[in-house]
Amino acid sequence: MCGRFAIFSKPQDYLASLALDGITSTCEAVENYNAYPTQYLPVIYQNHHHELRCDHLHWGLIPGWSKDTRIGFKTSNARSETAADKPSFRHAFKQQRCLIPVDGWYEWKREGRAKQPYYHHRHDQQVIWLGGLWENWMEPDTGESIRSFTILTQAAQGKASQIHNRMPVLINPDNFMTWLDNQINNKQHIDSLMQYHPETDFEIIPVSTNMNSPQYNNCRCIEAID
Repeated sequence: MCGRFAIFSKPQDYLASLALDGITSTCEAVENYNAYPTQYLPVIYQNHHHELRCDHLHWGLIPGWSKDTRIGFKTSNARSETAADKPSFRHAFKQQRCLIPVDGWYEWKREGRAKQPYYHHRHDQQVIWLGGLWENWMEPDTGESIRSFTILTQAAQGKASQIHNRMPVLINPDNFMTWLDNQINNKQHIDSLMQYHPETDFEIIPVSTNMNSPQYNNCRCIEAID
């Protein structure tokens, strides 16, 4: 799973790294070293008018058919192997994929009786692009629109498998536009876009167990401990 991540890079920097033209952005610079589900976080997606956007979306996908928002507490992650078939995710899997910029993500490893958090990040400190799905939910009584997202996960690869059995889906920069294109809905094609494993680019470091609290949110979150 992927239940926490860090995003502190500035929007102008991570949008420039996308190398995609015509993105409309409402995202503001926010230093969030301990992002968690239910927060509104930067997401790049293609809307129904085929326009590329960068907006803050609710982490925890709310399907269009849901009666209320409570399902979002259970849908922060979606297994890539089954998302195409699950009622909560299958519509978005075909037509509403997105990219989530992160500076790194956290996973916990059981060590004795305790769980030790580890921070996964690139050696060159560049933003990592996670594959996700998004939805637009309408509140039945007020008509209020809530856009939300989930992070796709896969079996952990390489060094990451020593920490946890799952990890986020990573998208190859060469496939960014293809991944976002809501007219591409062939499952085999979509599956092929989730096979990116740049093992040599990543470092995994143990960090403070203060990370266990969502309220702990500062630059010390990503500092290695002995």
